[in-house]
Amino acid sequence: MADKDEAAASDPSSDADLPAELTESDASDSERVASDDLEPAELETAGVGVAAGAGSSAVARGSKTAPVPKGTPTAKRDVAETPGRTTPAAFVRQSVGELRKVVYPTGQQLGNYFLVVLVFVLFVIAFVSLLDLGIGKLIFAIFS
Repeated sequence: MADKDEAAASDPSSDADLPAELTESDASDSERVASDDLEPAELETAGVGVAAGAGSSAVARGSKTAPVPKGTPTAKRDVAETPGRTTPAAFVRQSVGELRKVVYPTGQQLGNYFLVVLVFVLFVIAFVSLLDLGIGKLIFAIFS
């Protein structure tokens, strides 16, 4: 029995629990035409774009219409209001508020980050040292 009630509640054609103003149909409902019923030329004149391959010859040829002039310009958004100066006390309050939002690493994460940075720095030191040694020997070989 519960399955039938759920099916009835999910059935979109069931108007039993809708208000009266939503269940009555408009006279304009019968006049409405689905866009699937219209030809591509009718869609084009109605202002609906048509795909390039399926359109009329004007669309296929790539003809362009003249741009429509714009109305009044919109207000400038990139001009910010110039707020007053921040007092030192307000600056400290805002700084403390921002520091409270910071998520600090745990001890284990800190140790892992330290090891990763240490290994990377040692690798860079070794690489640069080898380059320096190699270039130095090359220069002595050329000029001695």
